[in-house]
Amino acid sequence: MNSLKGQLVIATPQLDTPIFSRSVILMLDHGEDGAMGVILNHPMNVVVTDLSGRIFDEEFVWDKALCLGGPVTGPLMVLHTIEAMADQQVIPGVYCTMEATKVQEIISRKSEPSLVIANYSGWGPDQLESEFETDSWLTLPAQIAHIFREEDDKELWKAVVSEVNTQKLSEFLGLRELPADPTMN
Repeated sequence: MNSLKGQLVIATPQLDTPIFSRSVILMLDHGEDGAMGVILNHPMNVVVTDLSGRIFDEEFVWDKALCLGGPVTGPLMVLHTIEAMADQQVIPGVYCTMEATKVQEIISRKSEPSLVIANYSGWGPDQLESEFETDSWLTLPAQIAHIFREEDDKELWKAVVSEVNTQKLSEFLGLRELPADPTMN
């Protein structure tokens, strides 16, 4: 089994489960025991300030949107670039933190770039692999620019699907590099 940790798992148009429709998931772990990832492009109508006094004892103000990482209830986590505060490295230069005191520290610093995420997406042993067999997902190596986008989150799905299609076309044609605009050939 090839681990998908550090890969993007991208919902195909056929996947019509509401929470996963047009989702882009960053895989945090994948092995024989199952898989875990977080949806990158589902911001909630809640900001981090709304957690002040509820989850954390201290008061703070940060109008950063909280992201919905998936349907499985889990710890609040942060994707960020501060190696010293990391619980694990996801890809080079991007770290995940779930430990509560570290999460609170990252949030109190208002660290950027970052994503504050509630819940996660999880699969049991062989579950994700069987979903690949039904063409529910595409994959793409994750890059920092995919995770910490400045553009609209809703556009992430279109952007990564386009990258996958470009990559597949390049492989099909046997090209090392596909021109920026293939129609100009």
